[in-house]
Order: sequence, then C-alpha cells, then structure tokens
Amino acid sequence: MAEKTTQFKPLKMQGFTLIELVVVIIVLAILAVIAASKFIDVKRDAEISRVKAVAASFEQSVTFSHTRWQIIGGSDPMNDLPDFANNDLDMNAFGYPLGTGKNNPMANPVNIGQGQQGCVDLWNALIESPPSVAIRNTSDDVDFESYRHAAAGGTGETQCTYVLRTLGDTAGRNQAEIKIVYDSVEGTVQAYIDE
Repeated sequence: MAEKTTQFKPLKMQGFTLIELVVVIIVLAILAVIAASKFIDVKRDAEISRVKAVAASFEQSVTFSHTRWQIIGGSDPMNDLPDFANNDLDMNAFGYPLGTGKNNPMANPVNIGQGQQGCVDLWNALIESPPSVAIRNTSDDVDFESYRHAAAGGTGETQCTYVLRTLGDTAGRNQAEIKIVYDSVEGTVQAYIDE
C-alpha cells in the first residue's frame, strides 16, 4: 500500500476592509444612541412612578388626618391634632392639614404654615420617610422644590406645589413638567405629569 501524502494549502489571511469597519462602527453608534434614549426613558418612568407613590402617600395622610379630626369632633381650626403626626399638625376649619407651628390661636387659619417654610414642614410632617424637599432657590441637591402660593380663584387660601427637580427641570411651578399640588381647602393632592 502506498502512503498518501496530504499537502496543506497555505491559508489566505484576510482582514476587514475600511468600509466594513466604518459600517460596524456606525451600527454600534446607532445602537448606543437607542440604548441611551431607552435608559433616559426608564429613568423618567421610574421618577414618574415615584412621584405618583409620594402623592398617594401624601393624600393618604391627608385623608387619615381629616378622619382623625372628624372623630374627635372637629368643626373649627385646630392646633396640634392629637394622636397624629407627633401631635404637631394644625388643621383648618375644613379639617385638612395646614402645617405645623401655626400658633394658638391661629392668626390666619386659611394659610398653609408660616411663609414658604410652611409647605416644607407640611411635607415632612405628613409623609413618612419623605424625599428631600426645600424652599425654592435654596438648594440644588433636593428631590423636590416647594412653592407656597395663592389658591386659584382668589379665595385667599394658600396651596403647596412640589416640583420634581431630579430630572433637571428648572421651570417654575406653573411650567414644571412633573409636580404635586396640595389644596388645603378641598383636601386634595394631585400629581401633574406632562407626558
């Protein structure tokens, strides 16, 4: 028997052409842009969910304090609602929270808190483990910025608006994209989200 000899053929070495490399880089860049925009959307969606949860917690606390006010026979403005929020929550004549430290008797039982700090104090009194909040233009490192302002309709009452700042929104309370508004006359808490 004769032995077979196998001859190996030399392999041709081929690389990528410049055009192929450019096409791959362009495809990767497009994918990166798509992934980045999806990440930004996910972050916004997460913040929107958090705002809705905070608003629900705030609203639940307003409802509980109103119920407590009714149970003890409240019919007038009240300082230091007993057995709720460290016995420091002040209520208006409608039975909704006005803040803390309103003095007894209340000088103005339709206004929330004492000045701009009133909305911050109310936020911290009503929400357990609340996100950070500060009076507008006092801090750059907060989750929400607080505004105390006159209620719509010229009734003289005040409201609180809490604007989300973690997504970089720098607009004022009227133009802000994501915010929570508390109305102490109606006892409502609304999350407003511009989609």
